[in-house]
Amino acid sequence: MTRLIVIGARKTGTSLALVRAALDRQLQVTVISGPNDLLQGVFPPEVEIVNLRTDADAVVAWLRDRHPDSGQQLRITTANDVYARLAAQVATQLGLPGPDAAAVARSVSKANQKALLAESGLPTAKFVEGALSDLPALWDRLRALRFPVVVKPAEGSASHGVKRCADADEARRHAEALADELRANRRTGLTDSVIVEEFLEGAEYCVEYFDGRYVGAMRKLKRRGEGFLERGYTSELDLDDAALRRLIDAGAGAIGFAGLSWGPVHLDCIVRDGVPYVIELNPRIAGSFICDIVRDGYGFDIVAALLDKLTGRGVEVPDIFAPRSYAHVEFLLESDPLPWDFSSPGELRNADLHITYGPQRLVHRERRAYIYVRRLFQSTTAEKRLHEEAVA
Repeated sequence: MTRLIVIGARKTGTSLALVRAALDRQLQVTVISGPNDLLQGVFPPEVEIVNLRTDADAVVAWLRDRHPDSGQQLRITTANDVYARLAAQVATQLGLPGPDAAAVARSVSKANQKALLAESGLPTAKFVEGALSDLPALWDRLRALRFPVVVKPAEGSASHGVKRCADADEARRHAEALADELRANRRTGLTDSVIVEEFLEGAEYCVEYFDGRYVGAMRKLKRRGEGFLERGYTSELDLDDAALRRLIDAGAGAIGFAGLSWGPVHLDCIVRDGVPYVIELNPRIAGSFICDIVRDGYGFDIVAALLDKLTGRGVEVPDIFAPRSYAHVEFLLESDPLPWDFSSPGELRNADLHITYGPQRLVHRERRAYIYVRRLFQSTTAEKRLHEEAVA
């Protein structure tokens, strides 16, 4: 029997959907995470939870020892950007389907991404790179940039450690705080390298691809402030057709240049005056209800497609452009008024809308609940049948 090995997962969102979908297909599931990840009780009891040293040789050795007779029945993926490189390396060492390990390893470093985008000729923000262990050298490089700037770890998860800084003094203080955090606790996902890039004013977008083809986009909703906390995502793009085409083409060019042509890839972009700037490449399946919005807004199920590809089924990616229906998620943050909360999940539904809500406790993103709204698909009978088949 095929066993799905998820190397790196979270307590919410896509990780739960991926595991549920695998179990529905009668796959056995093992979740492998780092020694200090707390995932016990998160998944159904039939899911095996293992904490291992997070290097490829250790994981491969454990898999060969634990499943000596089922090597070709294993399938490897990840639902956590911190583990994308590890998952690709393990799949490659075991000779299993997966993205190009070298391309993933290059892409997880934001410094490599910036160099790649500059080499490709695609628009991107001007930046400098430095080491947290040698901050004076970084201070010299800051003179080349126009403020405000964004200071962020070269590798890391979501928006952890990312801050907009108005001037050189603020940038220095934040870089020093990152250096202190790195010295105090190396489990955060921070590396010694830090990126400082010029801040681009504009609307932010997530753009999703599968096997190198565009499958959907959504506009980010951000909380006002310097910390880049996501308030939510919406399929309401506020882009004309020409700007959307430029956004799609820029993303496709970036992932093609990066060699990320296998499975799901998640991009963060900013559109300023109709020009798309690729901010980050993420060689893994997206979280935070992004896959739900692609499924409900565009009719393509990324979770199902990933499982199909891993298990040898063909995946046909349709021609997709603008969203076909409305889907929107809103996160309730710790800074919101306390009555704005949901201690237990629920749903509301009528002929047009389906609303689900419930708790979502993510301390590092300051989240405590979510509200997900989708407009029930209404089109021709044939289109409705195709949509229902896609999301079933």
